[in-house]
Amino acid sequence: MAEEEILKEVWRNRDAFAKRHGYDLDAMVEELRRMERQSPNKLVDRSGEPMKKPRQRKRRPSKRRV
Repeated sequence: MAEEEILKEVWRNRDAFAKRHGYDLDAMVEELRRMERQSPNKLVDRSGEPMKKPRQRKRRPSKRRV
């Protein structure tokens, strides 16, 4: 039941955002990009640099008791 309420709130916020921008996709994208630039958090890495592969750990033999 709580999950349904969360989804309803997300949909209400999404619809309100779209309505504020006249359902204009270009306006919505520009606003989201503006919000991203102002955020102290890096939301999307657009540097174009390839992602580094994570180091693989060496697996230790398991110490399972039989």
